[in-house]
Amino acid sequence: MTGALLLTLVLSAPVASQPVTIDAYLERYFKTFPSRASFAGRHEFDHQLEDLSAERRAGWVEFNKTAVASFREQLAKQEPGSDTALDLEAVLRHAERQVFSWETLQQPERNPLFWTGLIASSTVFLIVRDDAPEEERLRGAASRARLLPRLAKQAQEALGGTDPTTITKELCEIAARQVRGSAQFYAEGFGRAASPELAELNGELAGAGKKASPALNEFADFLEKLAEKASGSPRLGEHYAESFRLGTGLEESVDDVLARAEAALAEKRAEVADYGRFAWMRLFPYDDAPEDDKELIRKLFERIGQDHADSTEEFVEDYRQLVAESVDFVRRKDVITLPDPLTVWIDRSPSFFVGQSVGGVYPAGPYAPDADTLLYLPTPPDHFSDEMRAAFFRDFNDHFNKMITPHEIVPGHYLQAKLAAHHPRKVRALFSDGVYVEGWGTFCERLILDLGWGGPMERLAHLKKQLENIARTIVDIRVHTRGMTQEEMVTFVQEDAFQDALFADNMWRRAITTSPQLTTYFLGYTEIWSLFEDVKAARGESFVLREFNDGLMELGPVAVRHYRARMLAP
Repeated sequence: MTGALLLTLVLSAPVASQPVTIDAYLERYFKTFPSRASFAGRHEFDHQLEDLSAERRAGWVEFNKTAVASFREQLAKQEPGSDTALDLEAVLRHAERQVFSWETLQQPERNPLFWTGLIASSTVFLIVRDDAPEEERLRGAASRARLLPRLAKQAQEALGGTDPTTITKELCEIAARQVRGSAQFYAEGFGRAASPELAELNGELAGAGKKASPALNEFADFLEKLAEKASGSPRLGEHYAESFRLGTGLEESVDDVLARAEAALAEKRAEVADYGRFAWMRLFPYDDAPEDDKELIRKLFERIGQDHADSTEEFVEDYRQLVAESVDFVRRKDVITLPDPLTVWIDRSPSFFVGQSVGGVYPAGPYAPDADTLLYLPTPPDHFSDEMRAAFFRDFNDHFNKMITPHEIVPGHYLQAKLAAHHPRKVRALFSDGVYVEGWGTFCERLILDLGWGGPMERLAHLKKQLENIARTIVDIRVHTRGMTQEEMVTFVQEDAFQDALFADNMWRRAITTSPQLTTYFLGYTEIWSLFEDVKAARGESFVLREFNDGLMELGPVAVRHYRARMLAP
């Protein structure tokens, strides 16, 4: 028997005779996805990279099928809401999503973004994190970079063996741009990633990067040629309902969700107009308010965008100040218990990340919970024209930034993710419930505003964001199940949800690349805000805000229904 055949049999052999434990699943998960192990704070796989040959992909699918059957059986025997049941529910949903994504949707064979996502994240956490000695992390990053040609080749083999009529042209084009950016990073920036104290490592990094870059450019060439033949649709169509169920954990029908979101959009527009008329004289003391609601809302939203930073340096410093102010505000208002010290680092992406976008919040992983959380702010690229830079700063204006800080940092995503990383049940942080996570962040926007954070401008910025969140749900469903075109979507987002062109264009890309994640903001907010109102009503004068918010952290990032059952138990 050849080694390759033996490996295939080992990887794909079912293990039905023995139940799959959560620990066994996590070990297999980290061995299959070493870069995700690094993200979680486990560093024993740092010198390895995803090896996803056809045989290994088949083995991963079969393992997940076995795990799904085993976890379902185990979950049926547990007391609902118990710690073990919550852990099993989290890992079961993940395993179900893996089978659906890899087998039903055939993502590795049909979606080039599956591969470019792995490539883009392969070394970033090793470079920017502080949860292991820098020298060890960078040597691991160099090892991974030397393995990128293998991963790029596996990607081409998977996609090249697929009928191009099932592959989407637009996804190929997006992926080609992404992998070109990664190739540029490895050619130009990777060899500058070491700190001055370890500058001698830059030679090793540069050598590894020069090995990776040509292979990635070759992959980009392949994707551009594939785009010329690809004619598949990005729409999930008949698969959307199952994708929605697995992605959100909700059993509500898609039709009902759409109807609820459409009604919510009309209600929110009316709320914006009512509040706008109330606030108009404070913002435009010498002008009469327009009688037409649409004109009124547009003028108010345009006014928000007039106050903004004029440079990236000013933008970054403003955010640092806002975070400090929000922490002080949350403490003074006794909103939630804050851990000391706060471990969050705020800056723009390091200059060596040339060509590769790494903006966003990078929380500490559950295996290194005390590591810094990194907030790499979105900033206009150096190649932007003056007009494009001005548009960027209008969108990320002073009032939006102040409103969104509680969502992103305190008491929002930073705090929630930090507490989740410290939770003893690590599987919940690894496979967190997206509706809970985005619901908490969006809930924090409204809660902190209601407590006095900001004024009319910040309230209007929040209402604009709420319109965007509701529109995201409508767009996600209409694009994938109602045939909504890009042109129809742009018109809807700008005319019915009053969003700017930049946000409208971005929403199309999000809808075809990250569905159904777009729905979690609206769905999560409505669930958590409803729970907040119900708990306040049930507890009456004994309601304490800090106790409620602390309670919403106790189980970790699990489905909101578990918190509802716990907080409203007789």
